[in-house]
Amino acid sequence: MQLTWLEDFVELARTRSFSRAAENRFVTHPAFGRRIHALEQWVGAELVARTQPLSLTPAGLLFLDAATHTIDVLHAVRAQLQDTTQHPDEVLRVATGRTLARTFFPGWYEAINHRFGPFPVSVSTGGAQEVILRLSSGDVDLLVIYSSPTTRLLIDPQRYESVTLAREVLLPVSASDAKGFPKFRLPAVDTTTPIPWLAFSQSLTLRGVLAKHLASLPQKLSLRIVYQADSYESILEMAKRGTGLAWLPQRLVQEDLKQGNLLLVGDADMRVSFDISLYRMRGNTNALVNAIWEGVSADVIDDQ
Repeated sequence: MQLTWLEDFVELARTRSFSRAAENRFVTHPAFGRRIHALEQWVGAELVARTQPLSLTPAGLLFLDAATHTIDVLHAVRAQLQDTTQHPDEVLRVATGRTLARTFFPGWYEAINHRFGPFPVSVSTGGAQEVILRLSSGDVDLLVIYSSPTTRLLIDPQRYESVTLAREVLLPVSASDAKGFPKFRLPAVDTTTPIPWLAFSQSLTLRGVLAKHLASLPQKLSLRIVYQADSYESILEMAKRGTGLAWLPQRLVQEDLKQGNLLLVGDADMRVSFDISLYRMRGNTNALVNAIWEGVSADVIDDQ
């Protein structure tokens, strides 16, 4: 049994709607339903009467009190233990994507560590919805994430503020053929045959960024998905093997481009610019967080 399941159940009891509860918990409707079902299996009783409108069963009403009390107690004990082991201002808690944790965060952390003095940091990684949930639940102080239509939809600007840390570019890349030319080209040499495409899964933040750009092109590209993954690194490896064409973040592919493992294809219109953004909850009282935020915000103002 996971604490997340209890929190899901309490949110479902509050909203009386699977779709609204799933949205508030930053998970898909099917995934949320599976978690509620897993909780019912653990309890050994049906907790939710799946009727219209939705209601709790007698067992669900009884379990709701226990779940609410358990969540409150666990969070209270956790906060107490954190206060007795280390002052919260001493550790900077950051959530970010797995790719950003590799390509962007180390350099950024080194820069702010040098600027504001040595301090420990705790970094957690995950998918977009997962790391956004960590920010909203108060588990982290800062969120470093690719800015996209998805993040702007899921992060309420009235509760959270953001600042741009850097610009990033999605580059169309291909492995080379036997003659050293791109195996896949933009536009395609043979316009009658769709280009094999290594696509982003729906859970990846940059899926929406790329889809919006491709839809805006004056001439629609003929692409055929041959591989789809929820990992930019997995798509990178498949691109290097010559499986298909891929759009990938510049910081992720720059070394492979230098070494000739991948080639840049297409003209400038095929490249997609977007932001790497920093988020925090409004009213954060952490002194280190505030110092970093003021410094980063000042840098943005100076660059304008």
